[in-house]
Amino acid sequence: MIRATMPIPRWLRSTIRVPIYPLLAAAYPVVFLYAQNVHEAVEAQEVLVPLAVSLGATSVVLAIFWAMTRDWARSALVATVLLTLFYTYGMAWDWVGGMLAAHLVLVVPWTLLGITATAVIWRLPRVARRVIVVLNVAASLLVVFNLLVIGAFFLNLRLVAAAPSSALLPVTSSGEATRRPDIYWIILEEYGSRSVLQDQFEYDNAPFLDALRRRGFYVADRATANYLKTAPSLAATRQMDYLDAGALREQATSDDDWGPLYRDLKAPFAVQRYLAALDYRFIYLGMFWSATAKHPAAEINYVYNKLASEFLDVLQRATLLRALEGIGPGAPYDWRRNRWDQTRYELRALDRASGLGGPKFVIAHLALNHTPYVFHDDGSFVAEDEEKARKYEANYVDQLRFTNAQMLAWIDTVLAVPAAERPIIILQGDEGPWTYGYRRDELGFDWLTASKRELMQKFGILNAMYLPDTTPEQAGLYVSITPVNTFRAIFHAYFGFNLPLLPDRNLIWPDQGDIYNLVDVTDRLADTSK
Repeated sequence: MIRATMPIPRWLRSTIRVPIYPLLAAAYPVVFLYAQNVHEAVEAQEVLVPLAVSLGATSVVLAIFWAMTRDWARSALVATVLLTLFYTYGMAWDWVGGMLAAHLVLVVPWTLLGITATAVIWRLPRVARRVIVVLNVAASLLVVFNLLVIGAFFLNLRLVAAAPSSALLPVTSSGEATRRPDIYWIILEEYGSRSVLQDQFEYDNAPFLDALRRRGFYVADRATANYLKTAPSLAATRQMDYLDAGALREQATSDDDWGPLYRDLKAPFAVQRYLAALDYRFIYLGMFWSATAKHPAAEINYVYNKLASEFLDVLQRATLLRALEGIGPGAPYDWRRNRWDQTRYELRALDRASGLGGPKFVIAHLALNHTPYVFHDDGSFVAEDEEKARKYEANYVDQLRFTNAQMLAWIDTVLAVPAAERPIIILQGDEGPWTYGYRRDELGFDWLTASKRELMQKFGILNAMYLPDTTPEQAGLYVSITPVNTFRAIFHAYFGFNLPLLPDRNLIWPDQGDIYNLVDVTDRLADTSK
């Protein structure tokens, strides 16, 4: 039988034999990591900068080997092998690092492997030419697949502008405020309530809470968070209202898409609008998490410019740069030391912000008491090996003691002024400490089957307020007040805004694959919080 075949154009045959796979291989780690985290609202520069660096460095290596061999095939294969070794070192260290004394023990054979591979390829020009098409196709498929994942996310993205509730428009009942005190909202990550610390960590936090009371703070002993995680917790507190889960899901591309919540954290919010109407300055101190690193509406953002993002940290720790952790002044590739430096910078920035003219609204989102646990109680650095050698509870408590000391020292400074100039101060946990099961399986942990003890650990938080010129009773504070009512109470007491308190509710989702399916567990927590 005679078969008619369509001839392949010469230009196409020539094109597919051009070794483009090294550049595709250079792009793949960055594109893959982004595809896996596209729902986390990673900022564009976090992806584009390492992508450009990876492509640029690979191009330089290609050019160097071509100048030595005048052979693109061998140059491409050598560059790809070296690139693969560079991007897989961190994973190899995770597998065997616990059995080795130092990175040098792995770096030496890793280097010898690269030299050996280069020497072998150098002697096999025909093999290098034969694999071009196969590697071009394989690399193209890997990159294209991840681009499709990213594209599918953005093509389904539905941006819906959040309209402010009419109930949250500034309406005063008592005229102009006579005084506009500075307002400090200090968000302390995963800071548990006294009962949680006592029951779960065998640590009595009473001395710190009593020290706050002596300074005039009201401590809500049975306070709980409204939500399980930082993003919904902060969003609800700032908007002074519960989240509209249905509307957020409409904006999301999937049940586990955090994008709408993360975008909300960078958008104008109700508390800011209220205070802007009263001519308050907005000052912001963010942490390493990109969603709260800075706020576009702030007059001043204190940003630690030596700190890489979480995305870059994960990418860097997979590479040969992992071997440089802890080396050199400031340990530039040690992500844990970066966290230590960033938090110390933020504490210094809080002191600087306190000296700015007002009236001002200062938000400080501190990574204390978030992992990694890098602070001893005296503020000294905790090395990774030391943290791993201790139990989670011991690391948490050590850093908590440091947090307490820093907060009391700062409070004493800002309160060392005439009574008429003292500010409003809110010390508040966004969520409680992570439970054992949640630490082991954050994505899959089933909150619907969580015990009351587990729920209380995750929801019980520190909630303490210093309210000058008023009493807790006048402000409407009570022992179980939740964060959603924080600014409602303050605005009513100080500025006469007509903002009735909302019912205090605690909401969970089944797991982090279904974050907009919110279930009310207030009743389950009620009998353990009294």
